[in-house]
Amino acid sequence: MQADKSASLPAVDEVPRKARRIDCYVRSTVPGPLAETVDDIVERLHRLRDRGRFADVRVCVWPPEGHAASEPDDERERTRHDLVAEFERWAAEHDATLEPAFRREESPPFSHGLGPEEPRERLRVPVVALALRADSAESDAEPDPLRGVVPHTTSPGTDDERTYTVDEWLTAVERSERKPVAGSAQTDGQPSLGGQR
Repeated sequence: MQADKSASLPAVDEVPRKARRIDCYVRSTVPGPLAETVDDIVERLHRLRDRGRFADVRVCVWPPEGHAASEPDDERERTRHDLVAEFERWAAEHDATLEPAFRREESPPFSHGLGPEEPRERLRVPVVALALRADSAESDAEPDPLRGVVPHTTSPGTDDERTYTVDEWLTAVERSERKPVAGSAQTDGQPSLGGQR
């Protein structure tokens, strides 16, 4: 990546340094070569955490797409659809989209009399995605506020459309440790997350 592009890369928003958490979502199974890439991303996140860039890094397997029909409502945990819906709300508020990394696709109807005959929506998620969160001191019952999602695409459908990847985001944060990024908004020595208001 060229150095002059780093000024426009999203990094970390203007939340105090120790009040940040990165949730790194990974697929439960990945092919060998991709597993090395995932391991490298996780190691980079942990190094940045150890150097004080984030208060915490959590590595999570993507939750299941939906709930089992027999599971009681009060015992249901968050699904992949719930999580991605939160990500989509963030994207809509920031003139961004989660595509092409995240996709909703129709899968063929399940037949043989064992399930619904209409097509189902299937949610495709990237191998790795980051949710940037600010710790909420207000209530343990509420989830920590979402401050950004990587990967995402800004200004979709315009000449300024740009997709930000996890690798680019990590590189921007690593570079911002060594020297300030020219032309970027800085708070507590850190560039702001693109699209923040």
